[in-house]
This record gives sequence, C-alpha cells and structure tokens, in this order.
Amino acid sequence: MSAYIIPLGLAFLGLIMAFSTYRNIRRGGARFYTLEREAVLRRSMLYLAASVFFFMLAIGYLIYTDQPATTAEDPVEGQVVEGEGEETAVTTTPDTLELETFPPTPTITATPDINIPTATPTPIICRAVVEGTSGNGLTLRDTPGGGEVIILPDGSILTLYQEEAAQESGGFLWRKVKSITGEEGWVAEDFIRIGAPCE
Repeated sequence: MSAYIIPLGLAFLGLIMAFSTYRNIRRGGARFYTLEREAVLRRSMLYLAASVFFFMLAIGYLIYTDQPATTAEDPVEGQVVEGEGEETAVTTTPDTLELETFPPTPTITATPDINIPTATPTPIICRAVVEGTSGNGLTLRDTPGGGEVIILPDGSILTLYQEEAAQESGGFLWRKVKSITGEEGWVAEDFIRIGAPCE
C-alpha cells in the first residue's frame, strides 16, 4: 500500500488543480471586464496544465515502480538460467557463487481425452397428417394395397418411415407409417400431407 501513496498524492493534487480550473472558469464569466476575464482564464489554463502534469507524473511513477529491479546480468538466488541443453540454478553463498546443474526439462504434449463423447446426429422424424378423404377416413393396410389394419380419421397424425422407400401398387404410391396409437402399416400417399422437412 505504501507504494501507492506517492501516485495517489500526485493524482489528488491533479484533482485539486482541475477543480480550481473549473472554479476559475465559472468565476471568469460575465462578472468581470474583458481584461480581468482574460487574466482569470489564463490562470485557469495554467491550473489545467498543472493538473495534467500531476496526473501524468502519477502514471509515470506507477510505470517506473512496476519495472523489475534486477538486471539480466545479475543472477538471483533460486533463478533458473538456461544453457546449452541443460538448465542451471544459481545459488549464492557469502563466499562463492555456485552453479547447480539440472537435467533438461521434458516437453509436455497434450494428448486427446478419449472419454469425451462424440456428437451423434439427431435423426429427423417425419410427420404426416391424414386429409382429403371427405370424412371417410384412410385405410391403414398391412402391405401396399393389402389387408386392412385400421381406418384412420381425417386429422390423424402419422410418423413416416424414411428408411422404407415408397412403393407403387394398384395405381397408388404407398408409404409406410406408424399411427400415434402404435399401429404400423401402409397408406396411400395421395391422402396424407407430409410436413417439412420431409416433403
């Protein structure tokens, strides 16, 4: 904390000078004649310059005291000095300067973590809605054009099996679907509306 007393004091002086500048400019308004106003404003400019000087001095002092005190030529006890393939630690004693030799430091390389899970793509679920049957419903069949499993009313929501290709039978294109109640089968594509992105 004692290292900051001087810069804080300089900054405080700069603040006082800036406040004095403000006060003199306010006082140098329309109350005085032109010559007196010029003198007041000239004095305000000097105060402002002194304020800037004190702030710059505080910043310069902080930068100067932040510099390391030792030079590269002066080894410090415990300091590691790099040499040709080996590192050397400097140990000082009252009488001599001893150098201790250490083996070279190994290079550490990062290895990938095999425990990180890999991203798997999320499958797209295709939905369809029964429509255009004029209220008669759509017949769910066990095979394309085959036997009846159930009749699906208009507005029924179906899940399309994308892995099953559409098949043609009896003049209709048939799609394999699953109803929300769990029945699976084939329906005529002309009577379903397929939602995005599977259209």
